[in-house]
Amino acid sequence: MQVDAAHARLGLDRLLVLLLSLPDSRLIPGKRGGYLQGYNIQIVCARRQFLLAIEAPDNPSDRTALVPMVKKTQHNHQAAQLPGDIQLWLADSGYASVAAFETLADLPLLVSVTSDADQAGFPAKRQQAPADQQDMAARLATPTGRAQYRQRSALVEPGFAQIFQRFGRHLNYRGRQAVDTEIKLLGTAHNLNKLIKHMAGKHS
Repeated sequence: MQVDAAHARLGLDRLLVLLLSLPDSRLIPGKRGGYLQGYNIQIVCARRQFLLAIEAPDNPSDRTALVPMVKKTQHNHQAAQLPGDIQLWLADSGYASVAAFETLADLPLLVSVTSDADQAGFPAKRQQAPADQQDMAARLATPTGRAQYRQRSALVEPGFAQIFQRFGRHLNYRGRQAVDTEIKLLGTAHNLNKLIKHMAGKHS
């Protein structure tokens, strides 16, 4: 018992040191269980995983990130003087909230309110949407809605995979401002790589 208690104290000490050294980071649920101390990086991708926005919101939950990410993307879209409007916004069930749906009601938005598989038209266990999200469920239940939502994973998931493969999963700087600068540099390098490859393909 004394050994276990010693290990428990050691684990706690390590956690406290980590928390003190990363005061702006958060405990984030890990994909394989447990928790990680880090940042909840959010990206918005267009075709071919070209980034329209990359941010590190001050919240481990995706639920509050949808509206800020949409607003940031719209700001970047306007600042870059890109033509036209964004034709379709897609997000998984982690972003579903009535408050976000009401705020973004004027946008062509599809957000999963059951499971991604069910919304894309594949067999799934979770098929019932919450009572207050039935309007979004109805949009996704149409053949057009299902076909459009199927595009989501092919747009954004490879974007994360490419960033992690190229730059890894660890940041080099500490503090929110430094982290924000670092992830934007990584996002810029990611986009420049896409642009260089695209231009090389056009001239080959």
